[in-house]
Amino acid sequence: MVLLEQVQQQYESLPYPHRDPERELDGGLVHTPSISELPPILEAFGGGDRAVDRGFRVLDAGCGTGDNTVFLAEQLRGTGAQVVALDFSSTSLDIARRRVEQRGLEAGVEFVQSPLEAAPGLDIGPFDFIVTTGVLHHLESPESGLAALRDVLKPDGGIGVMVYARYGREPVYAMQALMRHLAPRTMPQAERLRVLRQTLASLPAGHRALRGLVEMPIFKNEIEHSDAGAYDLLLHTQDRSYTVPEIYEWLAGAGMALRSFTVPRRYEPSTYSTDGRASTLPDAERHAVAELLHGSLAKHEFYAAPANAPAMTIASDVRGARPVWSTWKFGEMLEPALKRPGNQLRFTFGEERHVVLGGDAITRCLLGGIDGTRTVAELYELAAQLPDRPSARQVQRRWIEIAEPLRAVAALAMHRSS
Repeated sequence: MVLLEQVQQQYESLPYPHRDPERELDGGLVHTPSISELPPILEAFGGGDRAVDRGFRVLDAGCGTGDNTVFLAEQLRGTGAQVVALDFSSTSLDIARRRVEQRGLEAGVEFVQSPLEAAPGLDIGPFDFIVTTGVLHHLESPESGLAALRDVLKPDGGIGVMVYARYGREPVYAMQALMRHLAPRTMPQAERLRVLRQTLASLPAGHRALRGLVEMPIFKNEIEHSDAGAYDLLLHTQDRSYTVPEIYEWLAGAGMALRSFTVPRRYEPSTYSTDGRASTLPDAERHAVAELLHGSLAKHEFYAAPANAPAMTIASDVRGARPVWSTWKFGEMLEPALKRPGNQLRFTFGEERHVVLGGDAITRCLLGGIDGTRTVAELYELAAQLPDRPSARQVQRRWIEIAEPLRAVAALAMHRSS
């Protein structure tokens, strides 16, 4: 309980991530966490068939200052669906609430102040989808936290989880160990921050931990952006991390199973090595090999569901399936890219989410035809009408060459046709 109180006090004083509600509308919708993209969520838990209406309910468990809450509510605007934002920090909830109000999303969001572990007793469920990012690894018992979320999940629902990854955070843990000596938890918060900043400034440039923090943008940005980010990263009261095998074990212990990592390409050995020996390994082992080949994954993001729930995998070339852009409003940004001449089309959807596609007429036609309503068969028909009259085999082959890499970086989802 003492640790829980310390963690809660941290987020009351330094709400995380640092967000200014008064600037919420500057620059459009800036914070769009990929784990909360609705199309891949709907694909993972129902094959895209789940109705998004007044009965659709989402829980942001440990919402902090509201990035997932705002993004989900924006995507669900006008559907009647409900987002419940849960956090034990009143300061964080107030910031999240003001951000929601700035966007006029109040009707679709309910705020609840409570520890995540108490969710089953709050009479707020059940939920179609639960997202919890950067929360479970700070609990005294991540196992109990995951079990609590499972208990408020619909039987056919799913959970999106982000937890820290062990190998990529080695520089973080080295610095945390140093800070436990120089800025112990008994020291006032402001003093701990002063000592941290002073230490970072005085370490030699070649210091291994400092170099690791500076060379990885995900860490460098946290340290430089705000005190809340620096404290959360390097002075947190409670922090653990996971390897891929530990994630599989953790989920199994909660009666759950991994559906997919949010960016599948990161967990395929072929992304990092031409040695094909790992390609035939079982999923869990193959994903573990990819983590070791990558070497510097700082976090794991994945979707999980009750172990007894049926999987809904849809192959890219199922003619009756509907391709849907996952990335927020990417369809609107695609048109000018397709008009630019050249024999290559390059797209980036975030860190380690780069795709290079051919620039031929078939590719451009298929990409331009994706509108969330057309089926794969209808896209094939569009391409068949091109002046060169490509064969059905050519079009199908090109579609797979397009769809597979886009799905691997979580840019495209496949939904069953309604």
